[in-house]
Amino acid sequence: MKRFIMAAAGLLLAALPAHADFSDNSVSLTYGPTYREPSIQASIPKYIVTFQHFDAGKWGTNFINIDALFSDGHDPSKGSTGGAVEVYALYRGNLSGNAVLGGTPFTFGPVKDIRLELGGDFNTKNDFFAPAKKLIVAGPNIAFDVPGYLNVGLHLAHEWNHNGIPGAKQSEVSFDPTFEMEIVWMQPLNFTGLPLKFDGFFNLVAPKGKDGFGNQTATEILTQPRLVLDIGDVIMKKPNFLDAYVGYQYWLNKFGNDSAITHSGAIAQTVFVGASVHF
Repeated sequence: MKRFIMAAAGLLLAALPAHADFSDNSVSLTYGPTYREPSIQASIPKYIVTFQHFDAGKWGTNFINIDALFSDGHDPSKGSTGGAVEVYALYRGNLSGNAVLGGTPFTFGPVKDIRLELGGDFNTKNDFFAPAKKLIVAGPNIAFDVPGYLNVGLHLAHEWNHNGIPGAKQSEVSFDPTFEMEIVWMQPLNFTGLPLKFDGFFNLVAPKGKDGFGNQTATEILTQPRLVLDIGDVIMKKPNFLDAYVGYQYWLNKFGNDSAITHSGAIAQTVFVGASVHF
């Protein structure tokens, strides 16, 4: 299955256009004061530096997100009292059903297109757990005909990870294949008279078997809605250059840790603020 999905991903990338009709790159800085990590009692301030790339063409889209997350000392790096550093990379590629078949066979009612979505997540962190997540996803992505966008991905997902905690039953963990849903949206708020939008994502991961400690995983929910103001347009009359945002993150059963078992940090929530520069 893994080889099949990776081969399909290669075919999808080869089919996407070399020159996109639209592309956007951005670098962001985000700060939140009360992030949490499983089994850590304290709230954890974090700074997050993000690079994003998005392009769209006739055949589909590509999305890349790379986060570098810097914790304070409440989430220490291994062998140090300083804060841990995590890098988390994500790719999602979509191949348009309408483009492949020609015409609009996948346009009906509120649906604008149905696309094949393939992607993967990868992470590393220099804490005691020393995660090395590898996740592949594949499935349909439904694009709805709304102002802005509303896309719903329905995926088969398979994750592999590492558990470096002494006493863990497994250091290399292959979770069970499971169902994953990803919803992303952006809605312009034109009625405000400002270049303001409401965007964000909602992810759901069904139970994926047992973790490295032998505990059964629970349904995981992560959502992150934001209000985003194009301050480049407001201040410099230069739209799509500089954004400022405020948002809220809620994470239930973080990484699949059942909050009824892992009482500290398995439920995480924080407000956050940040800014992005587009180029």
